[in-house]
Amino acid sequence: MPIRVSSDELPEAGPSRNSNSPRSSPGLDGDDDLIEEEGWTKETFENRSITKQNPAATPLLRTTMDKLKEVITRIEEGLELAKETAIALEDSKQDEPSIDDVEAAFFKALDQRQLLDIRIEALKELMAQLQAGQDFPNIESSYEELATPKETEYLAKSKRAKYKNSTEYAEFRSAIWEINHTTACPPVSQWLEKGPDDESDDDEIDIGGTTQTYRCPITLTLYQDATTSNKCGHSFSRAAIMDLIDSAKKQRRVSKCPVTGCAAVLEKSDLKANPSLQKRADEFARRERRREDEREEGDDTIAIDDDEEDGDY
Repeated sequence: MPIRVSSDELPEAGPSRNSNSPRSSPGLDGDDDLIEEEGWTKETFENRSITKQNPAATPLLRTTMDKLKEVITRIEEGLELAKETAIALEDSKQDEPSIDDVEAAFFKALDQRQLLDIRIEALKELMAQLQAGQDFPNIESSYEELATPKETEYLAKSKRAKYKNSTEYAEFRSAIWEINHTTACPPVSQWLEKGPDDESDDDEIDIGGTTQTYRCPITLTLYQDATTSNKCGHSFSRAAIMDLIDSAKKQRRVSKCPVTGCAAVLEKSDLKANPSLQKRADEFARRERRREDEREEGDDTIAIDDDEEDGDY
């Protein structure tokens, strides 16, 4: 993924000029949507030395990094959509086979995000080295030396090695499990085949085995306008956590997270609406009502049978 630098932005790192040839805007090699503009192309581009004295070098690296972060945001939106799709499929039919296809897409998105994280870390390292005074005769080569080995190492891992400690995958599996089960979700390794180089089961710590709660730890009732803390990740009904914070301020004390064992100090600015969690809470309530109705219908059937046996009509 070489970094393209336009001569307009970085005088010391430009291409051979040709007024009749198109120029690609600064971007990443391998992208299919590089915009061809006047000046240089991928074919005429030449790597030039990048130094700390080049004022455009660091901003260009930072801009590239920001664009990768934007892609990660879209990937995470896709992860949430995949989870909602799997929930809907499981709700329509237990162990619906097409959930496997959704899971495969979920894995692919996790992989893409991890590879982007590796690339972002490589860009950060390049920026740090540049600020420390290191020159880069060929920044593309330097980037590849930082990123490629880590990408290769990650892609060589088995599914179990890649996803067994993934919080997102644990939530994905738990959300599916709770649709048709009332017991705790098994560890995620149940769905992840072990690779030949994986550690023994005795050495593993699985994520899973818990059930998702949709009750506010303050009101002990189902979430109303679910809100999540950016600091500790705990969730609450919005009005309840806001009242708790306001009450603490009136008493001139810090407002600690009300979840047992959490020492995070919360401010209103730390809270963010969580419509996805609220949607799952609403769906959970709907399933509970449906199960209750089914139990009541079952009781009525039993009562009718007993009456018939006694000869009471």
